[in-house]
Amino acid sequence: MIRSGTALGALGSLLDRSLVQITEASADGRTYDRQAIYKVADVWDNNTFPLFHAATAFTSVGRERRARAALAWMADLGSKRRSWMVEQAEMAGHPLERFLPPSVPETPHLRDYLGRVRPTFSRLTAETALELGTDYDLAAAEVRTLMLERVGTRLNGSLVLAAPRRYEAGQQAGEPLRLNLWLEDVTDVRFDSADREGIALHSEAEGIVIGVGASGELRATSGAANPDDRSWHLSTAGRTADRKTPPREEQTRRTPERRRPYPEGAVLVAARILHSVMLEIRMVRYAHLADRIPVRLLASALAGAGADILAAGALRGSRREKAFHNLIETWIKKGGSALAPWFTGELRRVTREERLPDTTKAWSEGITTPEAKHPRLVTASDLDLSPQGELRLAKYTVARTRHETPQDPVAVIVLAHPEQDSPNRPWQLRALTIDNVSRFRLRADAFDGPHELRAVGGTPGVESLILGRDFLDVHGGKPGLDAPAG
Repeated sequence: MIRSGTALGALGSLLDRSLVQITEASADGRTYDRQAIYKVADVWDNNTFPLFHAATAFTSVGRERRARAALAWMADLGSKRRSWMVEQAEMAGHPLERFLPPSVPETPHLRDYLGRVRPTFSRLTAETALELGTDYDLAAAEVRTLMLERVGTRLNGSLVLAAPRRYEAGQQAGEPLRLNLWLEDVTDVRFDSADREGIALHSEAEGIVIGVGASGELRATSGAANPDDRSWHLSTAGRTADRKTPPREEQTRRTPERRRPYPEGAVLVAARILHSVMLEIRMVRYAHLADRIPVRLLASALAGAGADILAAGALRGSRREKAFHNLIETWIKKGGSALAPWFTGELRRVTREERLPDTTKAWSEGITTPEAKHPRLVTASDLDLSPQGELRLAKYTVARTRHETPQDPVAVIVLAHPEQDSPNRPWQLRALTIDNVSRFRLRADAFDGPHELRAVGGTPGVESLILGRDFLDVHGGKPGLDAPAG
């Protein structure tokens, strides 16, 4: 049990709450929240080792001091991270505010290493729409990427636009730019890839309205914008921000992460495995992999890891080593046969890459069999597409050049579908990648409940896909089909 009222307890509870959040967000394909899963798992990319460092200090005073430092580092990323930490710790019964340094007001804009002011995320308001229209020719802009996604039960969206500059960009005049728009609580969508040139952006009392082409439109309750433009400091909005932004040397920067001793023995193995689990879960940031990462299985295998790490870390010598051995073996047992090969592969990799004591190596080799392999977590399936599906994500990207390599237009579709033999069980995800797309049409109705699914072409390729009464209509060439989750 994690002791309440301590910084160490709050730190351990954040890991346990993270695993609960990830498990809940992946419990059923119909409420799958890919963004929440990614964001929570991402917290532990550079906070896993500080947790183990705090848990294994020699004294309780040292553990508490290290935990305070770890919490301060974690919260220093920004106001959203800090708010998440306070909220989750509070839900776990661990008041956190008193362990954190005073919050520092965030400046609207920052400067790069050359001292040039950079754009940031701005709420889409009438003023923001006017600024964008002043600096960029929206009437000549075109949609390069469109994505609509159910985030839990909410429908959110994003657009990437290519637009000519209206201002003199100097040496960057020939460089491409992207206008990134994000929409929250989307209420209407009408999009046709054959009609994607010309953007009209309005902020009204009812929310955001984005006209696309002659008849396309997206409506949302709120949104944000961010120009990805290296010459933005020369724009009208950039020059205004430049006058209000302090010099670079006066701006508050994130405190560098403090150096700490590297963990050893089974502590190091446990830290590496936990870190790998979070990185594996974080892979859902790539929509086409959403059905291939067994998020729920991974998070469930580590449930309660925060409290267990603190308990094992408080021990000494061989007792600590044994406790972490038992903890890792518990994770493997809870993962079951589906995850055993993956855990085995991770153990081997850590043993191969790290300098471990002979006793730790012997233990690791004793629980990994020579014939065990490290396959993909999910084996490809030849199952046919389900006759119905509930749309979770639809993404369309036009032809482009990436890393100097031409890329065909592509669509990524993520569906939730029931298991044919067990309709009452949680729904699974299915991700489809349709290449060489010639037409992509989408209406908001596509996201309203399950619809009949019609596909041309069979496994492993789908050449076109229609959902419901043409609510989603995608025509392509010879795409690949991602395998369903097991």
